[in-house]
Parts: sequence; structure tokens; C-alpha cells
Amino acid sequence: MTHFFAKRDRFGHGNALWVILLLVFLAAPAIWSLTRIDLENDIANWLPEDNPQARTLRWYKDHFKHEDRVLVSWTTSTLADPRVDWFRDRLEGHSDKEGTRRSGSKLIKSVTTPQDLIAKMIKFDVVPREAVRRLEGVLVGTGPLKVRLSDLGRRDVKQVKRLIRERAAEKLRIQVEFLPTVVEWEPGEEQAHLVDENESEQEADGEDDAVFDAVQFALPDHDFQVHYAGMQRGEKTCNDLIALISDLKAGATENGEGERLISEDGCFLFAGSPVALSISLTEAGMAAASETLNEIKRIAGEVGIEEPTFRMGGRPVAGSALDEMVKDSAWNSSTDIAVWELHRRSIIMLSGLVGIVLAFVMLRSGRLATLVLIVSYYTTLLAVSLVPLSGGHMNMVLVVMPTLMFVLTVSGAIHVSNYWRHSAYKNPATAVVEAVRMARVPCTLASVTTAIGLLSLWTSTLKPVRQFGVYSAIGCLLSLVMVLYALPSLLLFWPSRAPKENEVRRDGWNRLGLLVARRWIPITLVSITLFVAGTMGLQHFKTETKAIRYFPDDSRVVQDYNFLEHNLSGIVPVEMIIRFTRDGQNELNFVERMELVREVERKVREHPEISGTISLADFKEPHKPLPENASVIKRRLAKKKSSIIERRVKGDGETEGEEGVRSFLHVAEEQADLLKTGDAGLNKPGDELWRITAQVAVMSDYDYSHLTTEDQTGELDNRIKEVLRSHPGASHVVTGMVPVFLSTQQAVLESLIKSFALAFAVIALVMMVLLRSPFSGILTMLPNLLPVGIVFGVLSWAGQAVDIGTMITASVALGIAVDGTLHLITWFRAGLRDGLNRQDAVARSLSQCGPAMWQTSLAVGLGLLMLAPAELLLISRFGWLMAALIGAALIANVILLAALLAGPLGWFIQRGISAVETDESAKQPPPEPHLKLSSANATGSGHDD
Repeated sequence: MTHFFAKRDRFGHGNALWVILLLVFLAAPAIWSLTRIDLENDIANWLPEDNPQARTLRWYKDHFKHEDRVLVSWTTSTLADPRVDWFRDRLEGHSDKEGTRRSGSKLIKSVTTPQDLIAKMIKFDVVPREAVRRLEGVLVGTGPLKVRLSDLGRRDVKQVKRLIRERAAEKLRIQVEFLPTVVEWEPGEEQAHLVDENESEQEADGEDDAVFDAVQFALPDHDFQVHYAGMQRGEKTCNDLIALISDLKAGATENGEGERLISEDGCFLFAGSPVALSISLTEAGMAAASETLNEIKRIAGEVGIEEPTFRMGGRPVAGSALDEMVKDSAWNSSTDIAVWELHRRSIIMLSGLVGIVLAFVMLRSGRLATLVLIVSYYTTLLAVSLVPLSGGHMNMVLVVMPTLMFVLTVSGAIHVSNYWRHSAYKNPATAVVEAVRMARVPCTLASVTTAIGLLSLWTSTLKPVRQFGVYSAIGCLLSLVMVLYALPSLLLFWPSRAPKENEVRRDGWNRLGLLVARRWIPITLVSITLFVAGTMGLQHFKTETKAIRYFPDDSRVVQDYNFLEHNLSGIVPVEMIIRFTRDGQNELNFVERMELVREVERKVREHPEISGTISLADFKEPHKPLPENASVIKRRLAKKKSSIIERRVKGDGETEGEEGVRSFLHVAEEQADLLKTGDAGLNKPGDELWRITAQVAVMSDYDYSHLTTEDQTGELDNRIKEVLRSHPGASHVVTGMVPVFLSTQQAVLESLIKSFALAFAVIALVMMVLLRSPFSGILTMLPNLLPVGIVFGVLSWAGQAVDIGTMITASVALGIAVDGTLHLITWFRAGLRDGLNRQDAVARSLSQCGPAMWQTSLAVGLGLLMLAPAELLLISRFGWLMAALIGAALIANVILLAALLAGPLGWFIQRGISAVETDESAKQPPPEPHLKLSSANATGSGHDD
């Protein structure tokens, strides 16, 4: 049969021309598609719709007013700071008498300030200081410890600080730092117009805004502040430090007592500085998060907030910063980067350039290296262009796919290039056809088995993981087509020079193969020992889904988050919904239900990882329960009073309820199911739903899995059930981003383990069929598992958490290892068929495949290692982990697989080949004699004998 590249059309053109024309034709739409690619890293959308946590989160958003919010503050902010109101007014604007919004930013939906919430609480007879306490850890912070010195202490402030530092280190084992005094900010001439605007607005609004009196929340005088890492109000260490500083005294006097260095009650935490604003974004604001955040920063500057002191946190902030850093990794347009600082200008470009240079060096042919790189980058372009064409989005999982495509294509292309060099040395005219013939079987097997393994990711419940599997599987097949058809076509039109004899001699690889073959027993034992030791570490395997952990510690976003969480509030909200059925509402009146919610909130707030909570109960004064011996009249009066409060809060159909109630209280109109249709696991019609929001620190090392679980056995669940236990008509649900994080993390772990096991099984089955031996197929998979087992095992032993995108690199390692394995085994079997013994067959297979595997690993591995200095830890970790996996895959194939081929695996393969050859010999008819004798002569001959 005529070979593909030997065929001609009726005009005399070879098929290679049509292949190249097709590549040229596809380039334009692929590039156009690439310009339409966008990023989507919202983990909340990853879970399937029928996932209980995803369904609960949607249910919560349907019943309560929920928006993604940005938490903003500045280091010198206080409750008496006028910039809080100015900032809110500039962001939110004002509504006219018809309710039409005037001025403000179109990207901002609403702004909530602590002053607004305190004013609402005061209206309902909440004492001002109690109102501030209820907002602690939500929008009001305490900041560091304030220290007010005595007259004696002020004489030598440095000496006092030295004493505090030494005694804190000695007695409390903490390192303290000293911060300057917080001074109430006063407007200057530049802000005079803002003062006038604010006064006129207050006059127009009437008495409503006059409820909040900033004077009574003025910051007390103090001389300096003290802080230590992880300081929390009410914590034992914090209380001990307050006592230690308060008791500081100078040297002994005549009566044996020292003089106080700290004034009376001079070491304290003051709730009221710093403070935060909670900013809700419009849909347009969320769609253009980066532009919105820049708008917020600009307006902050207009009202006198200095940029270095301004802090922001929240999902839009982390998401925008992540997208910006990913873009900066590709190309940083900053003007302060020197020409030679390529690692700062584009770390990804540096990685690509190093890979390109190494490819030229390793292949020793500029033309051949150019063709290999053209094919590899073109394959990556085609594969990635499928994402926007099919309506998909790039995410932190799918971002690994271009690297996988590039690595697999480079590997296959270098193998074909080496086959071409080997063939061109003998006969340049037939080199392309011969190279394709040698590469077809191992390349096809490698690509198909890798594609099947990647398709196993379709079993995942996570959308990004499924997308990665499908797109990468298609990309593997595209890579196969490019390697077997595009590269040979380019070689026919732009052939490299035929190599010289010294360029195709591979004596070093031949000697390495003989050395490994002779020492196969110790090599195998050491490799298996390392593999077992590594896999034992996988029991400590940890994943990381917190996007903020992808940033370096010195980045602005991390510094902002640390300030907000250490001084103000946890960034991540946990939503707790207390559900009262109709029976529960009949058992407890409205006031009693509100007090029960207040008690739940109190128990939740006591958890050390909760910075603060807020619910509808915070806007009402507590109601004392009736004594058990209360008279009937008192009980009826209490019930009537409760009904009046309930109508005022909820509304009665004719009048609207209190403003803002919808955010904290809702009566369900329709049934909501949780696990299956009809179970009413979330609510029944008429159920009363109360919302409690708790703020949790995202920067903490605390394991969220202890906080809440799907079976409601977490620490928060137990605290809530402790309060609701005696009320059968009351139950709870915990939702928000924390449960979603946990569910996503568990789903990723389960899906990757399951899909990796399925990929292993599929590839092992292919190996069994190829080698005609189940034992050989299983044994062949050991070198393919070694890179993942050792590298991820070492990470687990080291306690290093692995992010979701990096976990997918296991698929890359498996694909690279399988590719090398199939090429080596193909040449090993060919050697056995040519009559070589196992040792010589190992040496020949390494001499044929070793250079290609070495060249691929060095060019791609070192190129990826250049990503290690990247500022974004997501990219840095991916770079060095991929380099480690590629290096481990090279060692696994060149050393361990070669040793196994010289030992038991090779023996089984050899026996299988011998059995096949014996069967084929038995099926062939016996050869006819060269001289045909007549029957008479034959008889005569027999008679003479």
C-alpha cells in the first residue's frame, strides 16, 4: 500500500502540501478564538447543581438579600472619622424625592457603614456602647492594644518599650511590635468643601442622621500601641499581656514598692478603631471588578484617605488580584521594569525562551528545532482555541492544559525527529516515510492511552475538572495528528541536513543501558523502596482552595487581608439559617424566637475562629423571659406585645416591615428540597427563616473541615444544636463560602483519585493487551506511577498543601511517563525479535529512545523551572512541581523501566514473543522439497535399499 506521504493528486502535488495549507487555513480562526478567552475562577460555580452544598447556597441566595461585598478600611479610621460618611456619600450618592438615585458610582449598589448600623440600633433603645460591641469583628475593630503611660513612664518611653518587649518574650513567649498612636483625623483646607456638603446633606435628611453622635465614640488618649501576631480580644495571651503591661513599675522605692509606669486602666483595647465599610457592587461592577476597585480607590483619595493606608478585602478583591497577577505573568506593562529584567516583564515568556534555546541546543539543528517548536506551539494554540469556541472559560484547573499539550507534543515531535535523523543518516530520500513508520505505533498508543486516561476525568463532579479531561483528550489526539502528519510534511518541504556519523552514534546511552541491565536487582529494589516511602506520605496529602494563599506574603492583597483580619474582621462570611416550622412558631412567640436566635449567635461568637456575628436580634434590646410562675394575664400581655413587635418587624400586608429586615428574616412561600424531591430538607411553606452571619478568617491555618460538616457534626453545628436541642420545631443549616470550599476540596480530592485510578486501569489494560500478559501490564505501570508517588509523597511528608490546578499535573506526569514507556518497550521488543538478548535489547532501546526523552525532559523541565521565581505562587508552584515530575518521569523510564526490562518484565515479554513465534511457525505449511521425484523412482530407490 502506498504511504500517505508518497501519494500524489492529479496535479502532481503531494499530500504534504495539503497538510501545510490546512495548517495555514486553521491558524487565523484559532488566533481569533484565543483573543476571546476569559478567566472564570468562581469556585461557587464549580459544584454540580444537585450537590447539597451548592443547592443550599442557591436556596440561601434566593431567600435573602445577598451580594458579593468589598470590605474597605484604612489604618487611621475611627467611628468619629468624618471621611466614613464622605466616602459613603461619594460611592452611593443620594436619592431624590422620587427615589431616583443621583450622583454616586454606577458600579456601586449600596454601602453599609458601622455608623448607620449603630444609629439603627440606638433607635430601638440599644445602648450606644452595646451597639458598638455587637458590631465588633464585623465592621468595628479594636486594633492593637492601646497603652497610656503615667507621668513617670513618659520620661523614658524607650525604657518602657524595652521592658514590655523583654517580659513578653520571657513570660508569654511572644514577640511584640510597637505601633504609633492613632490620632483622630481632622479635615484640612482641601476637605473644606466636603465638610460643607456633609452639613447641608444632614440638614436635608432631617433628624434621622442626627441619632449617631460621633463625639461619644472619640478615641481615648494613648502614647503608643502594642501588637503581636495572631492577637485576638478575649484570648488568654491577650489578657495576660494586658495584665503584664498594666503591672509595669519602676525600680523599688524606700517603702519597697515601685512607681507605676502605666496609668490607671492604661492598657486597653478600644472598640472603635479601625472601622470598615461594606460595599455591595452592581452586576456591572462585578463584571468589571478591576475597574470597580480602581474607582473605589480613586474616590477614597478624593475624600482624603491616603493610598498607602487604604485596605480592601473580599472575593472581588482576591479574584481581581488573581486575574491581574496571571496577566502580569504573561506580560507586565509596568514602566519601572528594565529591559534585562525579563523575569519581571514576563515570567512565562522567559520560560518559553529558555525552552526554545534548550531545544536548539539539544537537537543540534536550528531547522529541526524550529520545526519541532512550530508544531508544539501550533498544537497548543489549536487545543486552547477550542475552549472559547465551545463556550468554555479558562480557570485555575484548565490553565494547566496548554502546558500538557506543549509537553506531550514536544515529546512526540522530538521522538519523530530522532527517528528522522537515524533514517536520514542511511537514506535521506526515504527518511520521512521511515521515521513516520517507526513512530506510528508507539506515538499512537501513547496518545490514545493518555487521551483515554484524561477522559476518565469526566467522572468528576466538578465542571472544571471534567472540562480539563475533555479538552486535554481532544488535544492529545490533535497532538498525535500534528506529530505524525504536520511535522513530516514540514520536514519534506524544509528538510534539515542529514546528520553525520558522530551525530547518530549513541555509545553513551548504549553503555548506560548495559550498566542498568547488569545491576537491575539493586536498582529495582531501591526504586520500589523510594516509591513505597513516597506513597506512604500521601496519607498526609492536603489541598488548598483559598485563592488568597496563591499570593506571596509581601503582596499588597495579602497585607490588606492581614490588616483587616488582625484588626477588624474575618473576610469570609459563614451563613447560619435558623428555621422555625409552623409548630415551632406556635410553641414560641416571635420575641422568644428572637431571643433563641440571640442565644445561638452568642454561642457561635464564642468560637475562637469567629471574629464577629450579626443578626436581626442585634437591632433589638433583649427581652427577659417570663418566670415560670407568671400569671395568665402577664403571659397574655407578653404574647400580645410579641405580636405587635412581629407585625412591626414583618409588616402585616397593609404596611411594610422595618427597613432591612429582608436581609435577616424571611418567611418561605414555597417548599425547598435538599437531598431528594419532596424531602423539604430546607423548608416548607410558611417556615420562618432567621439569618445569622459570622465572619471567619481566611488567612488562618485553621482547618475549615472542623467548623461545619454535611452531616452537621462540626464545631459550629454542635454549638447551634446545643441551643436548639430543647425546641423540636427549630433546626439549622450552615451555608456560605466556607462549606462550599470544603465541599469543593473534597470533590476535587475524590474525583482526582477516582479518575487517576481509572486512568491507571485503562492504561494498564492497554499494556496487558499489548504485551499479552496481565502481569507484564501491571509491572509496566510501576515506572508510570513512580513520578506521582515520589513527588507528591515528598510534598505530603513536607506538609505542603497542593492547590487544585497543581493537582492536575499528575495527569501530565502520567502522560509523559506513558509516552516514554511505550517507545522503550516498542524498541525493546524489536530488539528481542532481532535475536538480541535482554541486556543488549535494553541497551539498543535506550540508544534509540534515550536521547529523545533526555532532550524533551531537559528542554521542557528547565523551561518550566524558570516559572519558580513567579510572584504568583499558583504559577511558581506549578513550575517547579512540573519540572520535578518531568525529571522523575525521565529517571523512572531510563533507570527503573530499563532495569525491569532487563529483569522480570523483560523475561515475560521475551517469553510472550517466543510463544507467538512458535505459534506462527506451527501454522506455516512444511516446505516442499527442492527436487521432485517420481513415484516410480521413489519406489525403485526403496527396492534397491
